[in-house]
Amino acid sequence: MAVADTRIIRTPGNVLTEHGPKLLPIAVICKQPGASGFFDREVYRAEIGFAYSGSTLSALAAHALSSTLLSKLVGAPNAPPPALSEIAFFVAGASAEYMREVCQLAGSDGMFSSIVFGFCPQTLDLRAFRLNPIIDGASFRVDVQEHALNPIRIGGTAAHSAIIIGSSPAVLAAAIDHQLADAKQRGEVHEIVARDAPKRALRKLISEGADERVGGSIQQAWATSAGFEIISNMEPITPRPPSPRNAGLFILGFDTDDLQTIGHYRISSVGL
Repeated sequence: MAVADTRIIRTPGNVLTEHGPKLLPIAVICKQPGASGFFDREVYRAEIGFAYSGSTLSALAAHALSSTLLSKLVGAPNAPPPALSEIAFFVAGASAEYMREVCQLAGSDGMFSSIVFGFCPQTLDLRAFRLNPIIDGASFRVDVQEHALNPIRIGGTAAHSAIIIGSSPAVLAAAIDHQLADAKQRGEVHEIVARDAPKRALRKLISEGADERVGGSIQQAWATSAGFEIISNMEPITPRPPSPRNAGLFILGFDTDDLQTIGHYRISSVGL
């Protein structure tokens, strides 16, 4: 499970949008030679998660390049799909290239941290890798570190269970710990309560205005063995007569029920 706020700023106090995407899918598609002799036989297709904090320009450019190129992989017959660690190192390389360019004019404001996460076809397990820019003297690189995915527990700590990037990691970690401690004191030990602690903590920080760089609404996604999926958040709304509807399913702060149909289809998503 991943959560993020949706505020994108130019500088503290200068909000560009309250609907910014920070959790995004990366498509991985592998093809091998088919009967025709061309690389037209699709042998693997999946989506993994990409979360970022920092320079929106650098991050979205690195994501676009990564998702485009990783969806065009070709290999020899019977070659296995790339491991999630190999994908993370590729994304790190793309990230470094864009940060080097953007930072020439933007300085450190052109840097971002990210997390690549999802199901690994090699280890058959969920994995997560943190990508962190590092300046060492005159050299610049993006460090890749795998983080253990420990289930969040009532009475546990964010340090044990959450990978946090962003402008106020210590503040969010403390807020998560507070949510878990309160649930334990109330005797609410169900795993759903524990799983929702990060989202509840982030929502509380947004509503309180605890950090002017954090705001907007909640964006949420999950990764499973079936792939990566953006999910909507159910939030209360004021009914607008004649409709009695008092709740909406929101993605990036937009109520999906208010959006127009697309041809003969409407937008639908899993909601929590």
